[in-house]
Amino acid sequence: MSSLIRLGADGPRLLRRGGASTRLILTGRELCLFLHVDAGAVPAAQRAAFVALEVRRAAPFPDPEYDLAWFGDHAAVWYWSRERVCGLLGEPAAQARFRAEACFRGQPVMEDRAELLSLSPPQGDIHANVDAGESRAGVEARLWRQGHIVASRWWSQPPSAGDWQGFLRGGGMDPSLPTPTPEPAPLRERPLGGAPATQALFGHLRTQQAPIIVAAGGVLLAVLGWQLFSVLRISAEIRSVQQEVAPLEQQLETIIGARNRADDAAARIEAALSLRATASQTQLLAEVQTVTQGSNWAVMGWHHPAPDSLEVTLKGTGIDTAAVVSAWEQSPLLHEVTPATGARPDELMLRARLTSLLERAP
Repeated sequence: MSSLIRLGADGPRLLRRGGASTRLILTGRELCLFLHVDAGAVPAAQRAAFVALEVRRAAPFPDPEYDLAWFGDHAAVWYWSRERVCGLLGEPAAQARFRAEACFRGQPVMEDRAELLSLSPPQGDIHANVDAGESRAGVEARLWRQGHIVASRWWSQPPSAGDWQGFLRGGGMDPSLPTPTPEPAPLRERPLGGAPATQALFGHLRTQQAPIIVAAGGVLLAVLGWQLFSVLRISAEIRSVQQEVAPLEQQLETIIGARNRADDAAARIEAALSLRATASQTQLLAEVQTVTQGSNWAVMGWHHPAPDSLEVTLKGTGIDTAAVVSAWEQSPLLHEVTPATGARPDELMLRARLTSLLERAP
């Protein structure tokens, strides 16, 4: 059994002792960013590469690693910086396997709603018997729509009413909904995105294994007995059919190969098209000037870390951060607005995702 370690912003915390050869590292939610990926239009064989491409495009750092949970055609992705987590681990990570802690928290939700999960280990959690102590795991908000997670955000403590309203508004929900009480979310035995109904069915079949084997053996003997009398008659026909099928299989392989190449080309074209600028610099600057309230500010920094993201640094006195974030989120060109403290006390940095041309289309 491998050792289980939770890696948070305050460093590693041992959850379960095991063998020294392998370690499972649960990357804390506070170290992760979230990305929702809709892969409904992507062939199943291409989805892993598609998710990896989306993570590289979204990550603000050059060395992203990620973990995910599939809910049908939708992937909930939590990703982090490899260099950062290795630095926090403080030891060689060659024998470590990293997973996202968020994949092992909470329960699937089928209705459309927002929830707030307490990531602190409650009484009875598997944390309790090893290195228990003050937890800084915080809380995670999740927005569920049609059985999959479309938005997730982490706070070190339950969010204020303004922060909660901003999260709901960014996910397209009614911002007047009250902030819920954080629900305990102990670590799961299995990650999210599994198939519990299928697993339960397999478990039932194992309990009936002996009767099933006896019945299957009887059926098999009956089939073999019937085939014993007919095998000589049909062997010649089988050889004839095999000779006819061989050229058809070659033609089918050619068709399947052409189809796979077409799917690959379509995925590359779609990825290339998505890199087109969502709006010109002039439009974005005018939009920022329009939606930013007040006149006691000035733009000190303007940066595009990715084609679909924007970072703007404002300088001024008495800037109302909540009002500015709320105004930006009302813009048709900006969404997922996140404030951050600037390099100076009178500076405010805002990060936003740019609304794509397809999302703005009526």
